[in-house]
This record gives sequence, structure tokens and C-alpha cells, in this order.
Amino acid sequence: LNDFLDLMLDYTDSVSKRSLCTSQVCMSLDHAKYFPPKTTPMLPPGTFDGKLAFITGGATGLGKGLALNLSQLGAKVVIASRSAERLKKTAEEISQITGNEVLDFRMDVRDPAAIKAVFDDLESKHGLPDIIVNNAAGNFISPSERLSANAFTTVINIVLYGTAFVTLDVGKRLIKNKKGAVFLAVSADYADSGSGYVLHSACAKAGIESLTKSLASEWAKYGMRFNAISPGPAIFCVICGFS
Repeated sequence: LNDFLDLMLDYTDSVSKRSLCTSQVCMSLDHAKYFPPKTTPMLPPGTFDGKLAFITGGATGLGKGLALNLSQLGAKVVIASRSAERLKKTAEEISQITGNEVLDFRMDVRDPAAIKAVFDDLESKHGLPDIIVNNAAGNFISPSERLSANAFTTVINIVLYGTAFVTLDVGKRLIKNKKGAVFLAVSADYADSGSGYVLHSACAKAGIESLTKSLASEWAKYGMRFNAISPGPAIFCVICGFS
């Protein structure tokens, strides 16, 4: 990227800084030259040593990338997803890269009984998580006039209900054990603004942000912190760092 920016700056000089130089493009190139993006790790190794991180939707995509990074920073990572095959493959892949143990649990976030069973097992063997990432999601693009009730509720059930079910189950356990934790929910930039063709997802993500704000206020007294991020589009193979 820096080589490309230098090349573009050299080009603007060669044309005597005519129209391009006075444009926003040239200004952004100058900014990138003097304030280059940070490409090295921001957190030192061992940042999450001794921490247990639980990630839903951790077998693929953004969840897989988060699992890799947390493992690289020392956390014992637990990934949950509906696909046992993908879970096992991802857990082995991350563990091979980082040298740290990665646990995997087959779990459907839409099913409170399945969630309870997973956390019963996890708590008895490894304790309660210090970090909970609600990443599991489902989405598709569709004109709103073509959305069926089933299509709408499918996304709501995974994204909103799934996040709520996981958060409430583990949150109650944390309160009972007087243990703090950090919750991170994955939202979307259209949760506030709304967007055409993703009505179902926009409604679900708006609900997630409301849940996050509500519990950030209510459960702060229990030592819990809540945040939501809207990472935007990502090229997952690059984010994950896998071949």
C-alpha cells in the first residue's frame, strides 16, 4: 500500500501537481504518506493469558478471525457453531498456528436448552468465560415486499434471539458466581440508519444494540462490560490470515 501511495505521489509531482493535487484524492494521499496505517499488532503477546474466550459463529468468517487473534494473544478459545465438521477443522487449524488449546462445541444459538447444556459442560470443566463474543448471524439480501414471515423470523431468531439467549444464560451464571466478564456483540452500520433490502437484519441488529446498551447499564454493577462493533464488509481469508 505504501509503495502504491509513493508511486501516486510521484505521479502528481511529475504533472506539476495540477488538478489531482487540489483534489481530495491528493489530500488523502498526503495524509496516508505522513500518517501511515498501523499494520503491526496493537496488543502485546500474552495480553489474554489465563482468559477464557467464548465465540459463537466461531468456525468461519469474522468469528474465525477473532478466535485466531484471541488465541494468538494467549486466550484459551472456545468456538461454537452448528457445524461439527467446520468446528473441528477450525479448532485444529487455529491450535496448530498458535500452539494454544482451542475447544469446540456444537451449539444452535436459537435453542436455549442447547445453550444451557454447553455452558453446563463448559463451566464444570473449564469455568465460566471472561470474554463472550456474540458473532453468530444469518443474513441475505431481499426486497422487503418479497420477505415471508419465515424468512424474517429466521434471521431474527439467529441474530437477536441467539444473542439474547447466550447473553442471558452466561450472564446469570456470572452473577451467581460473582464474576465479571466482557461481552462483545457484532452489529452492523445500518442498525441505526436502516437500509433497504436487509430489513430483517437491520431489525435484528438494532435489537442487539439496544440489548447491549441496556445490559451495559443494568449489569455494570456486577463487573460486566458490554460493547457492540460494526466491522463492515470483510475479506475473510485476509482477516483470518489463513491460506
